[in-house]
Amino acid sequence: MSSFGNHSAGSPRLARRVGAASVALAAIAAQWLTGTGAQARGTDPVGTQLRHAADTLASNPLPFTTRFEGDFHGSITRISNTLMTCDETKPPLDPAQPRCEDARTGAGSRPINNNYEMKYVNIDPGSIGPFGDEIYSASSADLGLIDGSTVKHARLYWGGTRGIDDVVLPESRIDEVYLKLPGDTQYTNIANQQPSIGYITTDAESSYQASADITDLVKAKGNGTYTVANMDSVVKPHSWGGWTIVVAYENPCKPLRHIHLWDGFQVELPDSPPHELKLTGLKTAAVDEKVVGKLGFVVYDGDLKWTGDTLAVQSTHGPLAKFSDPNHTPDDAFNSTIEELTPADKFNRTPYIRNNFGYDSNRWDISDYLRAGDTDITVKFDTDQDGYDLGVFYAYVNLDESEES
Repeated sequence: MSSFGNHSAGSPRLARRVGAASVALAAIAAQWLTGTGAQARGTDPVGTQLRHAADTLASNPLPFTTRFEGDFHGSITRISNTLMTCDETKPPLDPAQPRCEDARTGAGSRPINNNYEMKYVNIDPGSIGPFGDEIYSASSADLGLIDGSTVKHARLYWGGTRGIDDVVLPESRIDEVYLKLPGDTQYTNIANQQPSIGYITTDAESSYQASADITDLVKAKGNGTYTVANMDSVVKPHSWGGWTIVVAYENPCKPLRHIHLWDGFQVELPDSPPHELKLTGLKTAAVDEKVVGKLGFVVYDGDLKWTGDTLAVQSTHGPLAKFSDPNHTPDDAFNSTIEELTPADKFNRTPYIRNNFGYDSNRWDISDYLRAGDTDITVKFDTDQDGYDLGVFYAYVNLDESEES
């Protein structure tokens, strides 16, 4: 039996979970801003209110450090999904935007969570959690490692809107989620295993990320559908939230690679100076040959079509390069997408929503920007308008002559 949270019905955690849905409803009633509701980090996307830069009230930024690394034949991948979406029963707060159903496809000039009443995604209504409580938010994604794979490490990350305006959820509401594993009919409680939860609280918004090691669970269950449920977020306009499981695995059919996973919690507020962080411990081949590798990331509160947010990388010996690909323009690096450009790495998720209203989980082929002998990657992030939170980076770099990416 897993050590991840098998508790008796009398556990204090039962009270936390049973009360979470009612707290979210109370948060809606407590909203005191007028007009279009809370704005992203204090800015106004619609232009109907005076611009206000958010003031930080409390924060717990976490430096990015190595969570897992290794050199072996294999790879590192992820499955992800959102747990928040717009409420299709209510009109957009900005009348210039399309109805919710169309905004989910990415239609509209600014189909962002600020401009809609938000709600939990719940693909499992009527189900019961491990403590007899109601499932009020749930989404799933399918893990499909190739035959012969052995899981080396797996970690679950979840994050969301801890607060809007004067309503901030206590840590006891955000430090656990439920996970339904392939073949199981019941959920398992997963408790945060970080020494502390990363968060920031401003006078406009509060956000967080937590995580837990689920290696033994994924090793035991393998491929199939993973469902994450009862992640808590304040349910208001501008709310967002989602989850990612990062999996490092060994497979003799894959190239010899350096595999690396870093996590932390760093925030870029709107109109703030550029920041950078160094992802250390990277390894590339020492010989002067083409280096092949990818960099993945999980970022919170990036908004589709709200431009000005950028991500750039520079390895030890490589050039500075700004992130863009077929799904991202250089000035909209974080645009609420969960997409995979490599066909072999695509995965099913339920629901599938193109616009995830503030949740990004993507990968970038950085082969052209890596050089032999690199030992780190400096990540540089900036914004003119759209604030965001960085939570996870992971990478693989081929150490042999293989050009498989």
